[in-house]
Amino acid sequence: MIKRRALLWVVIFVHFTATAQEKRFLLKGIVYSSAAVPIENTHIVNATTKQGTVSNKNGEFSLIAKQGDWIQLSNVQFTSKKIKLKKAAAQEQFLSVYLIPLTNVLEEAVIKKKLKGVLVFDRRGNTKDTIPKIDKAYYNFSNMDLSIKGVKNLQDKSNAQYHTDPTMKNVAVSIVSVSIPDRSSQKKQAKRKEANFKENLPIRLKKLFGENFFSVKLKIPKDRYYHFLAYCSQFGIAQLFKDQNHLEILKILLKESKSYLLLLENNK
Repeated sequence: MIKRRALLWVVIFVHFTATAQEKRFLLKGIVYSSAAVPIENTHIVNATTKQGTVSNKNGEFSLIAKQGDWIQLSNVQFTSKKIKLKKAAAQEQFLSVYLIPLTNVLEEAVIKKKLKGVLVFDRRGNTKDTIPKIDKAYYNFSNMDLSIKGVKNLQDKSNAQYHTDPTMKNVAVSIVSVSIPDRSSQKKQAKRKEANFKENLPIRLKKLFGENFFSVKLKIPKDRYYHFLAYCSQFGIAQLFKDQNHLEILKILLKESKSYLLLLENNK
């Protein structure tokens, strides 16, 4: 008799557990970037039910879901992400998602020909140049008479204005055009590399210390990993990583994880 009652309770428990898992609810959440900034206009789709929504300006969204559903997030400026709704998130009915920005860096253009900085010489030998050919006197620069008299002789004697306008004989001819190097592209490229480094820093740190170090040792929730690193960025961990000072980064993470967990506890 006792065994039958125990078996009955087990059946009832399994039934209610399965029913609870099948029960759908209103899932709320926030979409962040790796810098803990809310992302607007992110498409959130429940891949199981094919229903979707879009995050607002604060990165917030609401969606009908249940435990075990696959939630897919996509944004044109970030990498897409697909998450299975686990038991913890289903119980809290809340989901925090961090997306990694896309980095579209153009390939560097390599100039194989050594330029001299003088337009006349740099254009020489370019068979695909669509600019009309210049008089041979301009190309034969080594034999050109660069005296004032020689420069004046380069003027087109057949030009009617040259013969009728006496001031034309005193006008100097512009022979070459010297280009000034533009360093703005170099600065933009340096900024792109710096932004790319900061965006990929969380992934590099996870590979360096291991995922268990953050989730087990530091007890940082997995959905708060990027937010925790953003919190620690004020202590210069990015520069320390560049300097390969991994020990100092480890000390900072161990120390600041305690204050970060306390901050999370106070904000509940």
